[in-house]
Amino acid sequence: MSVLRQFKKTVRLVRALLQFCGKNIEAVLILGLVLFACIQYFLRPQSQSLDQVVATGQLRVLIADEPDSQYVFNRQHYGFEYELLAQYAESLGVRLTLDVVPYAELFTLLEGGFGDIAVGGIIESNYVKRVTQPTQPWFWAKTTVLYKRGTSAPKSVEELAEQGVLASSRYYQIDELSELNLMDDHRSEYQLLSAVDLGAERFVLSTNYRALNAKHYLPNLNRSFILPEKLGVVWVLPKRYDEGLLKSINGFLEKANKNGLVKKLANEYFTAPSRLSTYDTLAIHRKIDTALPKFEYKFRRAARKGNIDWQLLAALAYQESRWSNSARSPTGVRGIMQLTTETATFLGVDDRMDMTQSIDGAARYLKRLRARLPKEIQEPERTWFAVGAYNVGYRHVIAAYKKAKAAGLKHTKWSTISEVLPTLYGTPFDKGVQAASYVDRIQTFTDILRFYDLHQREEALSSRPLKLLTSVKESSF
Repeated sequence: MSVLRQFKKTVRLVRALLQFCGKNIEAVLILGLVLFACIQYFLRPQSQSLDQVVATGQLRVLIADEPDSQYVFNRQHYGFEYELLAQYAESLGVRLTLDVVPYAELFTLLEGGFGDIAVGGIIESNYVKRVTQPTQPWFWAKTTVLYKRGTSAPKSVEELAEQGVLASSRYYQIDELSELNLMDDHRSEYQLLSAVDLGAERFVLSTNYRALNAKHYLPNLNRSFILPEKLGVVWVLPKRYDEGLLKSINGFLEKANKNGLVKKLANEYFTAPSRLSTYDTLAIHRKIDTALPKFEYKFRRAARKGNIDWQLLAALAYQESRWSNSARSPTGVRGIMQLTTETATFLGVDDRMDMTQSIDGAARYLKRLRARLPKEIQEPERTWFAVGAYNVGYRHVIAAYKKAKAAGLKHTKWSTISEVLPTLYGTPFDKGVQAASYVDRIQTFTDILRFYDLHQREEALSSRPLKLLTSVKESSF
């Protein structure tokens, strides 16, 4: 009897439910759709699948805003990890879309579905494994502690454990560093390195390759001993990832190591010898503090007209006159940009000692030189060809380009032209030697000014609030 009552009760409940659904069909459908969407959301990968990446023609990447990962020059991206990413996107035949964000925001934005992968000097650690799905390590780094030149160097790990070492969040929960007394800091690694360079902090932890890169911009940094354990650098996917995409990336990274691409890029970006003496590097930093503020606005305004980066124009002026508008040369050049009488007349500059006219004229001249070059010369080489022509003359640069092409050399690369110029006409050509050195120095000055602009200004050194997203920059193939 009880079974029959239970059955009747169940029938009544089902009938009541059906009546409710019939009277409230719209609400039931909406509730069903919401439930279905929630199930789909929690079951789906946070990133696109490999098939979706190929179908949409877009790989969305979150990348740290640090110069060893990527930087922008003449509105194009370059950098150690960027070059590797670009080749991976090209291998898939898709466009690379970048969101450049502070390192501290990478994992939050990745979890939120704002990128398919995240990169930027990410070191494999317990924390990284817990919040993301890392790729296989594709680069191995060692760590070192940096201190300011002229202060006492740390002698041992035991000493560092007593005194404490500042470290950015990328070194969180790494077993190999457990012997150090690491103090987490909210600032980015390059902000910490800048603070040590200025004497505001004592010790900071960094990887060896980042320390080499930073020394290029921060002349007061010294490296202490190298810690013995190697750490793996990885790219990361969200915890809910697509197996096909992970397998594709790992396959590419493995191939990039086997064919020497990773080593080639590391050598290009981190092991090239410094082209400036410590004295020269310290000198430009002093001038950045004392002289640049008087001219920066004019460089920025003229650079917009010339469609070049203001840091390049400022570097050109520093090489020419050390940012002195009263500079005069025994050879007859005058002003902050050291224009000749002939060039000034050609550009319509009435007074070479008029700072505005001189800077504006130099920007227009560089733009004109760049436009005249053969179309097969691409950026950033095109800019360095133009800078070389600014110094030695367009005719000589083109002669070197034609000679290199006839010899079967890489004639669209400035590095090749800089080797051809010193003996361009079969005998020692002093102006060619000078031009090669001139471009080298301006490349370095440009790098220093770009780093200063992004990482060393007072506002850059201060704490930055968490942002949801920064502007998107794209590269296509």
